[in-house]
This record gives sequence, C-alpha cells and structure tokens, in this order.
Amino acid sequence: MHCIAASILSADRRRLPDEVRRLLFAGVDAIHMNVVDADDRPNLSLGHLACAAIRASCALPIHVHLRVQASRALVETFAEAGADLLIVQQTSGQDTAALLALVRAAGCQVGLAFGPGDALDGLPAWLGQLDLVHVSCALPASATRDFLPASLAQITQARALVRGADVRAGAGQPVRLQADGDIGLANAAAVAAAGVDDIVVGRALFGSRDWAGSVRALRAALDGAQAGQVVA
Repeated sequence: MHCIAASILSADRRRLPDEVRRLLFAGVDAIHMNVVDADDRPNLSLGHLACAAIRASCALPIHVHLRVQASRALVETFAEAGADLLIVQQTSGQDTAALLALVRAAGCQVGLAFGPGDALDGLPAWLGQLDLVHVSCALPASATRDFLPASLAQITQARALVRGADVRAGAGQPVRLQADGDIGLANAAAVAAAGVDDIVVGRALFGSRDWAGSVRALRAALDGAQAGQVVA
C-alpha cells in the first residue's frame, strides 16, 4: 500500500494544529516536516516546537527530514518532540553509519535522503540500518522547485538496490522508498511506476479546494500505476 505524506511547508503555520486536523480528515497517512537552514529557505522556521504541536494535534506518523547538518542534540530534540521517522541527508564527509545508529538509538525509524542526481553507490552498505530511502525530485534551493523528470531514473535505481539487497530493518519490514519534490497528479503515476512506495505532497494538496478529493485522486494514480494501469 502506498503512503501519502503531507508536507507542511505549504501549510498555514499560523493555524498549524487546525491544518493538521484537516489533513487527518482528508485521509493522508503521515505528516512530513522539512527542517532546513537559512541557506535553503530564509523564511522557514519549522523546528521541534512545530513537531510537538503536530504531535499534540493528531496521532498520524510524523516524518522529519533533517536537511541540515544533523547532530546528537538535534536528533534527540526531534525524537523527544514526537517524531516517528527521522530522515537524514546523505552528504560527503559525514559518518553516515554512526548518524543512522544515533537516530535508531533515539527511538525513531531511520531514513536516508538523496538529492537530485546524487550517486547511490553507497546505499547498499547502509540498507541494513534503514527503514526508508528518500529521493528528492526537485532542487531545494531553486526558485520554482519543479519536478525533475531525470529523478525517475534515480528512483528506479534506488528500487533495484533495495530489492536486490532484500533487507528488512527496524520492525522487520522491508525498506520503503519515498519520493518528494513537486509531486502531484501530473507525475504521481510515473513515480509509482518507477518504484516508490510513498510520496510526499505539498503544493498539489494545499493548492486544492478539496483536500480529500485530491488525496483520493492521488491514491488512484498510485494504485493504477502499481497495477500497470497508469492514470492520467
């Protein structure tokens, strides 16, 4: 079953608890938080207090993508605030294995994120520590943050690596593959056909007048692609 996570980057943060409850009633499966620094998006201010507010508003799983240099303090702070899954960004020069172990020790599920065009050569070595692999399909610092069609090949490669390793981390479940970055009805079927289990949606959902209808349409597109019946 595909998971649809709603990115609250596009939410009205002045009314965050209300927005989260609307997402719950719309039928999303999880809440997705992007935690970035000023070099990425200067006006962003999502931190552990926002995570705690979301946790107090609903019981949906909270996914936190740390698109900053992760530290013990940051990991533990978000774990204590109620995050269920912590996704750390793969960057050169970091001790990835130690960082993933830190997230697991904090009591969270473990995710590892790759940016557009990032090499996936090191992924097999870490799969045994992961619950989720995250592929970003849009450039985070671009003005438009448009979906990059070349990301489909990266998703396909990641799916092949996950399938080839046949690993089960965390609670013994298969490692899941998630895609994020300007995903909506125009490309949901394509990313599902490329091999994703989960998608993160933002503008495509918050820009709709009918959130529940948008979630249903996205599920139809995902399930149709899974069955080999691509939905336009």
